[in-house]
Amino acid sequence: MSQIFGDENHSCKIDFSAALWATDSIHDIFHAAGLFILRDVDFVAETENELLLVEYKNANLPQASHPEAFRPMEDKRINNVALKYFNSLQFLQAMHRGLAKKKHYVYILECSNGDIVLRKHVRELLAARLPFALQKQVAMPETMIDSIEVLSIDEWNERYGLFPLQLVDGNGA
Repeated sequence: MSQIFGDENHSCKIDFSAALWATDSIHDIFHAAGLFILRDVDFVAETENELLLVEYKNANLPQASHPEAFRPMEDKRINNVALKYFNSLQFLQAMHRGLAKKKHYVYILECSNGDIVLRKHVRELLAARLPFALQKQVAMPETMIDSIEVLSIDEWNERYGLFPLQLVDGNGA
């Protein structure tokens, strides 16, 4: 089965062929069960040592409607991105995926004025909503999260070169 996936807007492809296991279908599973209240990350990849939960948002695409209206630091957006992690992690744990592995949440973010400073600020806002403090307060047999990163596409490809992300034709590729 192919482990090369595209985002919902068909603007990119990401190749998880080097992963032990990967999926882009949590959304379909949640919706087939009528669980429209649940949020999901776009992609999950499992390696020998880690579980990557990946959310992708690109408001810089030529076909993006009103990219200037995208507010990456808005509370509602940050809360939604955090919920995607929680809901996806709960599902993966129920499926016994990634147990006892390091869990990394990566938010690939491209937007107007989306420089390193903005991505750092978004990362800080997300980190405050993810279970870092909780897992320090309560003894847990495994961590709920080990890291959060907010990266550009170029930064993703540099850091996670085994899993290249490319824009498809018509989207800057």
